[in-house]
Amino acid sequence: MHPKDKNKNHRLPSGLLRLRGAAAELLERVADNRFRSEAARTRVYREAEDAFRSKQDDASGVYGLWQGEFWGKWMIGAVRYCEYSHDAGLREFIRKGVHTLLTLQEPSGYLGTYRDPMNLRVADPAAAEPLIGWTCNWNWNIWCRKYTLWGLLEAWRLLEEPEILEAAERLAAHLIRSLHEHRIRLGATGTFAGIPSGSILKPMVLLYRATGRQEFLDFAREIADDWDRSDDLCPNLIANARSDRFVHTWYPEPKNWAKAYEMLSCFDGLLELGRITGEPELLEAAIGFHALLKRGEYNPLFSVGFNDIFAGAAFQLNAITEPCDVIHWMRLCHELFLETGDTTYLDDFEAAFYNPFLAAVCRNGAWGARGVRSHGRHLFAFEQAGCRYNHCCVNNIPRGFLNLAETAITTCGNTVSVNLYPECDAAVPLPDGGTLKLAIDGDYPVPGQIRIRTETGPAPAGFLRLRIPGWAENGSLETARNRQTGTGRWFELPIPRGRSELKLHFHCTPRLREHRPPPDMAEWYHLRWHEPGMEQLFRTEPGSTLTYGPLLLARSRLLGNSEAEMFGPPLPPGSSCVLRPLSTERVRHAFEAEFHSGGQSLCTKVCDYASAGNVIQENQRLFSVFF
Repeated sequence: MHPKDKNKNHRLPSGLLRLRGAAAELLERVADNRFRSEAARTRVYREAEDAFRSKQDDASGVYGLWQGEFWGKWMIGAVRYCEYSHDAGLREFIRKGVHTLLTLQEPSGYLGTYRDPMNLRVADPAAAEPLIGWTCNWNWNIWCRKYTLWGLLEAWRLLEEPEILEAAERLAAHLIRSLHEHRIRLGATGTFAGIPSGSILKPMVLLYRATGRQEFLDFAREIADDWDRSDDLCPNLIANARSDRFVHTWYPEPKNWAKAYEMLSCFDGLLELGRITGEPELLEAAIGFHALLKRGEYNPLFSVGFNDIFAGAAFQLNAITEPCDVIHWMRLCHELFLETGDTTYLDDFEAAFYNPFLAAVCRNGAWGARGVRSHGRHLFAFEQAGCRYNHCCVNNIPRGFLNLAETAITTCGNTVSVNLYPECDAAVPLPDGGTLKLAIDGDYPVPGQIRIRTETGPAPAGFLRLRIPGWAENGSLETARNRQTGTGRWFELPIPRGRSELKLHFHCTPRLREHRPPPDMAEWYHLRWHEPGMEQLFRTEPGSTLTYGPLLLARSRLLGNSEAEMFGPPLPPGSSCVLRPLSTERVRHAFEAEFHSGGQSLCTKVCDYASAGNVIQENQRLFSVFF
């Protein structure tokens, strides 16, 4: 797992790929609302910055808030969008913003939103429990500093100004010194068995990479070592990832420790640490963790967990998933593909992006869901931790689009890999000093034809690999010289000379998956379904879901489906389906579906799950993925 290993896949330098089409249009609407508009700068950003002045996160005295995460999340998304878009105005706003924040750093190095830097656990757990319904403590002090540190490092990478890196060093050094002087184990801080605090691992490794200071690497190793213990103290992430036990069975009461978003973030950090140390055990732990999630937590929406908790989501019929979970599941899959070249991780990434991630983004780009559901309506929250314009999921959403851009095309030695097929333009540097220009067009992710135009110099060196998706029953590649078919994982050919056009065609038929409810559902699952009055939608009878290529399909009020259609009885076992495209502007992809079982048939309209309910309409049942 060493960065010099030529067998590893590598991301393109930022800004060399630009999305087009529907995903790009939605990204631009999100960027307007979160980064570029006057409201984004005077309301969204200012509110996140003001949290460092008001320091309200420990003001209640009972349990902590988490306003301190919003600035870092905003900064990470803004920097990456700025690199992607080459937006000079945003770059200048970022520069002014980060320098204003530096003026709020205390002489000790502390830069945070808690009044007391040493308030690392809730003061009175007994008082906190009735307020929030958890038996664990509720403190986000180090979690918030994790995002501040990461945001500073992103800003430094963009601006290359030494004072920003110095501020990040002082912030990290103060935290390490405070913990060591008071003999406080990082895993004993915060909440959820210290998992949120432990996720500071990734920015600590990034800080070591930027500075070379051994104390930051030593602290990162200290975090990892605490996750591979002989006494199995919760959460023991590395040791448990090597086991064959479902994540939710590692310890009792997963609702108190198995926080999905934060745990995924920890494994992201382990992969980054492994790139530095070269320890294969860290990569193996991440691979094992992914495998356990696919077996025990992969939900019907192609994400992991049940409303941000690992609690056996794969065995639940009803599904709700938080966008933060989706984005970090995508991150895990992205990083594992880079390290292993295994395209099954790309299949998982693709299914997550085109289904639960896009479902979470409001079609006007102004906001996003707090949780996307399998049926009914998505869960939206318009106030969080005392903030009106910032929200944990909404602030993370820009990264999801940029993850698509950085995953779509990678390089491995002298090979250029086209991994995903969004409409885009890219300029890929070649080892011989030349450039391969690529333009991808088509109606992907709907199965069908994709056109790739290439342009190089007269004698390019290297190879071009084109992924055959795991959902494709077969595929074909047509070039100016020949046509080949395949059912493996890649088409591979020498990089074409000059200008060339390639045509890819992937074929599949609609697939029905039958889902059965568990023998019993704990009351906790009803509570995590969330929102008063929604329990009546909790499905208790079997249902089938329909996929077409990577798309999960649904029936939707936006497409004209009635409640009787959306929430009617299940299809008979063994049903089959035929799809015919429909033209509409109300959803992205629409079809007429004809189901057959024995001598009976059923006709109904269906659409992509992502646009079946991506609007804010309270008190309406909008969609269902079940048939």
